[in-house]
Amino acid sequence: MISNATPLIFLAKINQLELLQKLFTKVYIPLEVEQEILVAGKPGYYALKAARDKGWLFVEKTKTMIPLGLGKGETAAISLAKEKTDSILLDDAAAIKAAEGLHVATIRTTSVLFLAVQKKILDREKALQLLNALIESGYYIAPRYYTLLLGKLRTS
Repeated sequence: MISNATPLIFLAKINQLELLQKLFTKVYIPLEVEQEILVAGKPGYYALKAARDKGWLFVEKTKTMIPLGLGKGETAAISLAKEKTDSILLDDAAAIKAAEGLHVATIRTTSVLFLAVQKKILDREKALQLLNALIESGYYIAPRYYTLLLGKLRTS
């Protein structure tokens, strides 16, 4: 699994970064994402640094940057996912569209919660609490999508 900065930061903010390790074992980020997330004082810094130091969050240099017209981190993460023919964890709508245009499978931060429920790492109640914690920590979900997510959690 390749990740962009936003999912890592928000999962770290709600103390659930380890869900990624439980679900995917290894998570790769490009140097550009490392430069975004490993900034002392930035939310999630210590949890992200610990994940890298524990050896399940890997930093890898992207060989070729695909010009996508996105931010450095998103462009590098999508480029790395394409190089490694791997899925990518990201939330930005334009980045998702660009990744899918390159036939790179995408997963959103909220999808991590659903995967954890499916694999019985989390129960539905805990996933709902974490979904709300994401929102309380600044993660935006449009009300319409929040309602859809609630419905899915109740039936998953």
